[in-house]
Amino acid sequence: MKEIIAVLAISTKKEMGWLKVSTPLRDSWGDLGMHFNKEKFSNVFVAPGLYDVEVLNNAPFGGNAQYEVVNARKIGTFSELIELTKSK
Repeated sequence: MKEIIAVLAISTKKEMGWLKVSTPLRDSWGDLGMHFNKEKFSNVFVAPGLYDVEVLNNAPFGGNAQYEVVNARKIGTFSELIELTKSK
């Protein structure tokens, strides 16, 4: 599943990184989290902002969702996006 998400917080304290995210309102998943491979995505998830991600749900059948990032691209951190609006 591919989605544009707002990353609200990033944690790299454990073996797998973790993102606190929110998705667009039109197809909102609500407020949730997802794991990511720190080695693969440490240069992508640099700060809270907007990201284009592809995720897999690794939950067993009938279990709660366990999303993991398999592909990601930074659209812009919130700071970068705010700076863009100032120049217009």
